[in-house]
Amino acid sequence: MKRFLKTVTIASAAVLSLAVLSACGPKNRDFNVDMTVDTRGVTIQFWTGFGAVINSTLEPMLTEFTEETGIIVEYESKGGYDALQQAINLSATSESYPHIANGYPDHFAGYIASDIILRLDGFIENDKNIPDSRDEGAFTELPDFDIDDFYPSYMVENQSLEFDADGNPYTLGIPFNKSTEVAVVNKTAFDLFASLDSTIKIPETWDEVATMSTKIRGLMTSKGYYGKVVGDDTNAYPDTDSMPSGVKQLISFADVTEQNFRVMSYDSQSNYFITGVRQWGGAYTEMDPQTRKGYVTFDNDGTRGMLTKMRELFDANHIGIPQTWEEAQYSSNPFKLGQSLMNIGSSGGVINAVPQGDAFVVEAHPIPYHAADKKYVISQGTNLALFDKGSDAEKVAAWKLLKYLTQYKNGQFAAGTGYYPTGVRSFESEEYQDYYTNIFTSSGDKLKVGAAKVNSDIYNGDDSTWLKFVDPGFVGSSYIRQEVNFIMPELFYGNPRKTVQEIIDYYYSIFTDYVRN
Repeated sequence: MKRFLKTVTIASAAVLSLAVLSACGPKNRDFNVDMTVDTRGVTIQFWTGFGAVINSTLEPMLTEFTEETGIIVEYESKGGYDALQQAINLSATSESYPHIANGYPDHFAGYIASDIILRLDGFIENDKNIPDSRDEGAFTELPDFDIDDFYPSYMVENQSLEFDADGNPYTLGIPFNKSTEVAVVNKTAFDLFASLDSTIKIPETWDEVATMSTKIRGLMTSKGYYGKVVGDDTNAYPDTDSMPSGVKQLISFADVTEQNFRVMSYDSQSNYFITGVRQWGGAYTEMDPQTRKGYVTFDNDGTRGMLTKMRELFDANHIGIPQTWEEAQYSSNPFKLGQSLMNIGSSGGVINAVPQGDAFVVEAHPIPYHAADKKYVISQGTNLALFDKGSDAEKVAAWKLLKYLTQYKNGQFAAGTGYYPTGVRSFESEEYQDYYTNIFTSSGDKLKVGAAKVNSDIYNGDDSTWLKFVDPGFVGSSYIRQEVNFIMPELFYGNPRKTVQEIIDYYYSIFTDYVRN
C-alpha cells in the first residue's frame, strides 16, 4: 500500500504546481508572429528525452539544419522522457524552458495548464508567408509545410488536447518519432510445429492463442522437447553431440521446462491493459474538452470481459509477462531462450528480441486481436511542440526546425532510427525508401524492416481494418498510466487473489480525483 500512497502524493503535488502556475491567468494566445522575419544567425534551444542511439542520428541532422538555414541549435538531451517532462515543468516559472522539445500528449497537457506551450495553428496557416528566398535568391528557405501530408492517426493526439469555445481543436504538436506494437515470432519454432501438425499457425486472435498454445504444449510433451535440442529430423536429443551423422540442430529448447514455457508473452503491462480494454469494446479514460479534466472510465463490461479472458489464458499457461520469468520490464530474454514463442513489444525495440548467434529465425507480425471490428493497436512515440519563448525570429526559427524534423527530413530520421515516417512525403522519401527496400543480411535489420512493413502494409494499409489509437492526454493521465501498469500483474499474481471487479474497484479507489461524480 505504501507504493500507492507515495505515488498519489507525487501526482497531487504535480497537479498543485500546475494549478499555481495557471493562477496567474492565461496569456493572449492570438497569433501575432511575423513569419517573414530573417532567422539566419538566430540561436534556439532544443530539448529531447532521447538516448545515445537516437542522438547518433539526430545530432548530425541538426548540424545539417544549421548549414542549410543558418539557424544555430543548442541541443540538450535529458536522458529520458520523464526527466525531460520534469525539467520543462521545473523551468516554467523562470521561463527557462527551450524553444522546442519533444513529448507525449500528457506532457503537453501539463504545458497547457502552465501556459507555456504555443498553439501551432497560426504557424501552419501562415507558413506560406515565409519568403521562398532572400538576398535576391542567394539563400533558399525550406519548402512549405503541408499539414495534410501527415497520417491522420498521428494527428489525432495533437488535436485532442485543447478546444475553442465552439469545440474546435487547436493543434499543439506535430508527429516526430512514431512506433507501435508488434508481435515478434520465433518462426523456426512455429515452422517446426506446423510440420508436425498442419493446423498450427501463428495466432491472429486471442482465441487462437489458446488453441495454438494447447496444441504446441501437447507436442512439446509428446515429442520430449523440454530441456532438449531438436534436430532437423524433428527428433529431440540431449545435445548436438548425440545427434546422428547428417542431422543438424534446428532449434534448442535446452532452457525450456514445462513450468517456464509460454507460447505468448507481453512486454508493456500498461499497453497490455489499455489495448485489451479497447479490443473488448471498453473505454480506458476520457477528457472533457471544455474543462480539460480527465476521468477513468474502465469500470465497464469490456474491461471485465478482457480481464476474465486474460486470466483464463494465464491460468492455462498460454501467456506470460516479465514477472513470469522474474524479469523487471521485458520478456525478450525468455523469448530468446525459447521460453516464449511470440512476444508483443514496441516496434522500436524489436532488435532486442534477436537471439544470440541467430539461434532461430525471427519475424514481425501484427498483435492478436479479439474481434474483427475492434482490431485496436496502440500508437506510440513523441511529437514536437513549440514554447512561448523569445522573439518572433526565435519562434519562427524553432518552427523551421520543427518543419525540418517532422516533414522535410523525417524520412532520413526514420531510416536512421527505426521509427516510422510521419506521413506520405516522409515514407516516399529517397532516404526512407532506400532503407525500406534494402535487402539486409543481418537478422536485426531484417526484423526492423519487417516491423516497419507490418506498420505500413497491415496497420496503415489502404484496405486495413486495424484501428490505431492514443488515449487523450490530460493533467494526471501519465500518473494513471503509471498505475494501471500493475493491473495485469495483480490479475495474475495477486495474493490473495482478487476478483476482476475487486481489482477494478481498488484502482478506482486510488484514482478518486479522476472519477466522475
